[in-house]
Amino acid sequence: MGLYRMDTLMRQARSKGIALGAFECWESLNIQNIAKASQFTGVPVIFQASPAEYNTMGGADALANMVKFYVNKYGIDAALHLDHGSTIENVEECVKSGFTSVMLDASTLVFAENAAISAEAAKIAHAADCSFEAELGHVTGGDSGSNADSALTVPAEVVEFVKITGVDCLAVSIGTVHGDYRGEPKLHLDLLAEIASLVDIPLVLHGGSGTPIDQLHAAIKLGIAKINICTDIHKAFLRGIEEARATLTPSVPGNFYIPPSKALFDKTVEMIKLFSEVR
Repeated sequence: MGLYRMDTLMRQARSKGIALGAFECWESLNIQNIAKASQFTGVPVIFQASPAEYNTMGGADALANMVKFYVNKYGIDAALHLDHGSTIENVEECVKSGFTSVMLDASTLVFAENAAISAEAAKIAHAADCSFEAELGHVTGGDSGSNADSALTVPAEVVEFVKITGVDCLAVSIGTVHGDYRGEPKLHLDLLAEIASLVDIPLVLHGGSGTPIDQLHAAIKLGIAKINICTDIHKAFLRGIEEARATLTPSVPGNFYIPPSKALFDKTVEMIKLFSEVR
């Protein structure tokens, strides 16, 4: 029970042929239900937040304290991860606050610049016994209408990038998007297979929401050990609020938030099982 380095949990998952869900955190209600879902399924989870999300809670230290409380309350194994940090200062803040893993996303930069700043961030993380994630290629945003294939990971760059940076896990761009897809999702599984053959570190899939189950299972079999989920659980939360609005008074928050809480729990359980019961 407790918080562990994310790469440790990912390697354990990989040895079992499964992937872990990395769920975005934005408030105590969703953090609690991620923890409850982990306890219910018996599968470790990754709590994660970008600066935009953890600042809604009062900062990285506030998120860390909430996560630690619920990890201990429900007796689960978990990691706490900085998702899409954009500066060295983000990395330092999260390491200081007790995160067990950090990501600095420099994927929009050219290779040399991405590798250089990722290597710097990795040293900070490793000095605090945190794991480090970087992204090579760039996973675009579906809501922006960007082409999911516009910045795929280049296999020829992978080995050099891992060597230069000392990264512990690598996020790859193989056709997913952040947010909602525009058009039919189609992962480049042949590309993933080639990347996985070149390195022995766990691989990460950003933009897991809305991706077909069969494609996710195929990706897990090829080496994906962590799948990021934000949109799916946030939509479930919002549907729960709409249900509450239709039947309950907002004057009693303790009752009003029961439907969104249940929706968060149910959706998180669904995703954990999806990633850990690979067909």
